[in-house]
Amino acid sequence: MHRRFALRVAAAAAACLLAGCITRSGDEPDFPAPLSDSACPDLSGSFALQADPGSQDRFGDSTYMHELKAPATVFSQFDSGGYAMTTVFHRDRAEFEAAVARFREQSPAAYAAWRQKALATFDPMRGALKVRKELPFAELTRLGPVPEWGAHGGKGHCRDGWWVRDGDHATDIAMTRDVRGGLLVRREKTERKVIGLWAETGAGIPYAIHIHSTWSRHAQVEVPPFWTPTAQNLPIDDRVREAADPDGWLRRNEDPRITDLRIRARKLMGPDAQLLNFHREQDYVLFTGTVPDRAAVDTLLGALKAQPDVGSATLEHTMAMSFGRVRFVIHVRLRA
Repeated sequence: MHRRFALRVAAAAAACLLAGCITRSGDEPDFPAPLSDSACPDLSGSFALQADPGSQDRFGDSTYMHELKAPATVFSQFDSGGYAMTTVFHRDRAEFEAAVARFREQSPAAYAAWRQKALATFDPMRGALKVRKELPFAELTRLGPVPEWGAHGGKGHCRDGWWVRDGDHATDIAMTRDVRGGLLVRREKTERKVIGLWAETGAGIPYAIHIHSTWSRHAQVEVPPFWTPTAQNLPIDDRVREAADPDGWLRRNEDPRITDLRIRARKLMGPDAQLLNFHREQDYVLFTGTVPDRAAVDTLLGALKAQPDVGSATLEHTMAMSFGRVRFVIHVRLRA
């Protein structure tokens, strides 16, 4: 009985196909022709998020925009192997830098925590620099603005020169490259009308299938330069300098001269440096940190001695670090 029923279902489905119950709508705009109608396309590259005139749809799921917390202008795609895609959305560089400046001004404590995480993630001393397709900014989204955001996923297969997303979706997405290097995106929304057989599942025999296609084209653009956080492009707000020191290396001092000198000493160190300690130890101030090279130590020592409230500054110890950097220990004595 089950076999006869299955045969009747198959026969009805075949009759639907033979009777031409599958209809289509949505003509492709006058876009450049696909690069190939048979070879699997190479979708790697960077493209303008704003679709070309004549496009009927836009690329970019609202989830990406929510995670980025800002509008994107460019997206990049990377082949992750096995027909899987990684997509990264990029903010405009000037817009992102303006957002960082607002963040620093409006939320100095939150900015300090975000800055510390950014610098720790990309500290060349730790070898933690990432490449774009590894989505290095994902963790920073919980703390503040990020210049780009993306996601792995999007497995697909090749069909007639198009990459087609895998899965049972009401709307299928297909992409290919055109003869001018652009990215063609086609969405096909399938609507099925069926003769119901099982009310609880909604399953049945299709008697009409309609596929509506929409198209968009995205021009190839230059990949935005990779933004690497540094002490130079992420200045710390003096109002919350202590907030960037969760380990307590910096200490508040009752003597206001030490607090003031600490701020000046940090500026004298230059952008590519790190202040570790600056606090009173008996009759002197212990000053330790790291700078790019030995010449920077000598320059810092000379600048300290020139400060009007400094009686003496003595270099007690230096230690060579990776990439030519130097860690130093200086004893500073204030004028009476």
